[in-house]
Amino acid sequence: MTSPIILSRTPFRLTLGGGSTDLPSYYEKYGGFIFAMTINMYMDILIKKPASDDNIHIQYMKYEVESSVDHVRHTIGREALKMTGIKNKVLISFTADTPAGTGLGSSGACSVGLLKGLSLYKGVEISNLEAAEQSFVLTRNLGLPDGKQDPYACALGGFIVLEIGMNGAVEIIKSPITPDTADRFFKNTLFFYTGIRRDSKPLLAAQNSEKILDLKHRTKEIGRKILKCFLIGDLDAFGLLMDEHWRVKKAMSGGMTNEWFDNIYDAARKAGALGGKIMGAGGGGYFMFYCSSEEAKNSVRQALLKFGMREMNFALDEQGARAKVLNF
Repeated sequence: MTSPIILSRTPFRLTLGGGSTDLPSYYEKYGGFIFAMTINMYMDILIKKPASDDNIHIQYMKYEVESSVDHVRHTIGREALKMTGIKNKVLISFTADTPAGTGLGSSGACSVGLLKGLSLYKGVEISNLEAAEQSFVLTRNLGLPDGKQDPYACALGGFIVLEIGMNGAVEIIKSPITPDTADRFFKNTLFFYTGIRRDSKPLLAAQNSEKILDLKHRTKEIGRKILKCFLIGDLDAFGLLMDEHWRVKKAMSGGMTNEWFDNIYDAARKAGALGGKIMGAGGGGYFMFYCSSEEAKNSVRQALLKFGMREMNFALDEQGARAKVLNF
């Protein structure tokens, strides 16, 4: 009989407000706030028993075959295997709709999806909240500077608000964003892939400096205003707040942008975008611009053609992480 296959799918996330206040260096003193959403781009993970031996097989950009968990070089894979107690007889294959280092929370999606999938491989189904909590522990075990946002947003899906206490406790609020507001957001927003990947670790580490605390306070304040805009359906005000956030984020980290990104942003604003942002810690990945009308959107699209970026079409994912057993 053919052994079953576990398929895990976890959406990537877009941060709409409060980014970087989910880092322990900030929330442990002041509490954090995140407003995010998940989109229809995914980390897919296939897990099954290998046919040829009892080793650990991991396929990503490389192909590893190891007899011991300690020898696995894929860091998240190694730690997830340890946390779930799987020592051998497993094949794991990763497929992602976007490369790592592009600002959509790939490490969080990877760890959440892997923990859900490996648990199910052992015959234990864990909730998305459990997967989020365990994923954050996983990143702490690896010494990564990641915050609370990625695992919780990717695991839980849809529009989501995280109120993070100074003790690290996370209050999860499913925001009642109307379908009309969600539709207008996607209709009036342009997304572009810059084609540039970056390592977020130094960018996030730089955001732990005491000198930028005031900027993070402003980021949290802007994030709360953005949430209010979505709740009342005033997305033009959201677009203008993104422009304010752009200036704050530029001041927070010198690596967030560069002359090329500044030229892109300035061209979009001159063409009619109310505001925009680079996803994640900055330095590459995806650009998002909000426009007040279809006319402005077309104008911005034309103005950015010369930069050679790939326009993307996103939609809302409301399911969050999921895993299932496939029997063929």
